[in-house]
Amino acid sequence: MLFSYDADVLPQVRLIGRIRYTEPWIHFYRVIDEYILYVIRNGEMYLKEGNMRYTLKKGDMFLLEPNLPHEGYQRAVCDYYYVHFKHSALKNISQGEEKKALQDLSEKRMISLASFNLDSGNVTDSLTCLPKLFSLPNQEFQTTLKQAIDIYNKREEHYKRIVSTQFHLFLLQAAHEHLMNSGTGQNPPHIRKSETVAEKILRYLNCNYSQKINSSLIEKQFEVNFDYINRIFSELTGNTIFSYLNSLRIEHAKELLATTSLPFGDIGYLVGIDDRYYFTKQFKKYTGMTPTEYFEHIHRMKKDREFQSWVHYRKQEVSPT
Repeated sequence: MLFSYDADVLPQVRLIGRIRYTEPWIHFYRVIDEYILYVIRNGEMYLKEGNMRYTLKKGDMFLLEPNLPHEGYQRAVCDYYYVHFKHSALKNISQGEEKKALQDLSEKRMISLASFNLDSGNVTDSLTCLPKLFSLPNQEFQTTLKQAIDIYNKREEHYKRIVSTQFHLFLLQAAHEHLMNSGTGQNPPHIRKSETVAEKILRYLNCNYSQKINSSLIEKQFEVNFDYINRIFSELTGNTIFSYLNSLRIEHAKELLATTSLPFGDIGYLVGIDDRYYFTKQFKKYTGMTPTEYFEHIHRMKKDREFQSWVHYRKQEVSPT
């Protein structure tokens, strides 16, 4: 079972903590009007929610829903975290829509990977998918919850806001790990492996765009045939490797033109394009303007904004009180 979770909306954590039962224990009967998340540190928990029975083991996270009766059905030793919270944009995804929801989320991931990180705002909508039951891959996830519990117990200013933010981070991390482990099963293993390599190349370009990069370097660095991986990269991102690299370089050049007074040749060099003529050619190809035209355009807009701000300030200054 999956839930749609709006990442623009913070959960409202009411209660968070940890319980260790060293003797066999059974969960009491309860109906409550909020979500409860359990993360099992050690041992087991046997829970019945509605008519469904669940066996929770070490590393499992489990989301109990509001207004559904739940209780234990077997005694067990258990050490677990619990979080009681409300969220105005957490909704069930129907079983028939789960596969599409994960495919949509996978597409968002690729859009995000190929996006320019200096852009303002987000490149996709805010919806992600949370599993009802999921085995967390490692203990590192629990560190986030432990930090949240420490903050909750200290009760310093804004502690519940900070705790809710920490818990929000935990849920987004869990959603990401679930996506990475979901696998639609549509692609054969060798295709999935090459897609993983293509993603590694994407990250490499994002971090090393200012370096000299050619097809031979990529073949050597990632042990792949360039033409083949270029096709896979294009299928995933909508751009060839070098088209993506050039657009990335130009986006960084635009940022430097807007925020510095560096010579254009230096800007080209800093983003990985040594030849000033080629830099100008590529810049115009991707923006429709030469570097000079873009510089003049962006600084003219800046002056216009400053003038409008000054006019607004003067109007306020002379307006009657």
